[in-house]
Amino acid sequence: MRHQAMKYAFALLAGACALPAMAAAPEGSFPARPITLVVPFAAGNVADGIARIVANALGEDLGQQVVVENRPGAGGIGAIRQVAAAAPDGYTVIYIGVGTAISQSLFRTPPYDIEKSFVPISTMTSNDVLMLASSKSRLKNVQDVVREAKAKGDRFTVGISLIGTLQHLTAELFKSNAKLDYTIVPFKTAANLNTALQSGDIDIAFEYLQPMYGLIADGGLSALAIGNGTHRSPRLPDVATFTELGYPKVQVASWGMLLAPAKTPDAVVERLNKGMQNVLNNPEIRARLESNGSRVLGGTTAQARELISSEIARWRKVIQDARIELQ
Repeated sequence: MRHQAMKYAFALLAGACALPAMAAAPEGSFPARPITLVVPFAAGNVADGIARIVANALGEDLGQQVVVENRPGAGGIGAIRQVAAAAPDGYTVIYIGVGTAISQSLFRTPPYDIEKSFVPISTMTSNDVLMLASSKSRLKNVQDVVREAKAKGDRFTVGISLIGTLQHLTAELFKSNAKLDYTIVPFKTAANLNTALQSGDIDIAFEYLQPMYGLIADGGLSALAIGNGTHRSPRLPDVATFTELGYPKVQVASWGMLLAPAKTPDAVVERLNKGMQNVLNNPEIRARLESNGSRVLGGTTAQARELISSEIARWRKVIQDARIELQ
């Protein structure tokens, strides 16, 4: 079925900060003053929490404070443009996520070109997407879901948090790969989604692990599958991946990444990348990040660049195949 692309507020990991233009710091002197890390959500969001853990540790590694600046609102579009226009000196960086890659294909005319406007510094973390059912549901595994969805057709309902999010596209991806015709129902928040799921208003849902883990641990919800390739979640070791269950193309995970404006000097990018690897390989920091369900990534700038490019191409095809109307 065709789905209209509603005005969405999906969780784009983007923000905004514009600083006066100034010359790039010479190699060896960077950083000479505090760095601003822009986060597009209000304080208290999961992404904000990750950013603050990383920012504090990165500041210690660099010898200069890394200040988190929350700039929520507007779906991140204006924010990304502002950061792209900031001085390419390494003193303004931005934390983006998979939503930014998805957004490149949700508009007839994309509002920005993330690959041309920024240089990747490093990936940071990834977060798992789960297929969920109420513990009271008769749907106990993915096989039950497929069987009932085929029997009910478009009367089988699948909840997601907002149109245009990774949760939405995961639902579309599973729908296509399992050859189903269910109806996707968007909700404004994970809390609204949970209420509908536990009351039986929807059959299953796709949502991130973090907001649902407590409900799973308490027995209110059942996790039927996880979308992270062949790597089960350490927090849910008994939950099989879609790959294990026969759906190898349903490999999905959100990710967070640090970017700097294009033309930031290579030496500055390399210093920031080195600092990020030091932070992400620190056992104490890893433990703090993993405690909320995140998987720690890290890696080279080249690997981060390849991730952005591949994700843009991948989700463009999913959006086209699902016939999601562009804005």
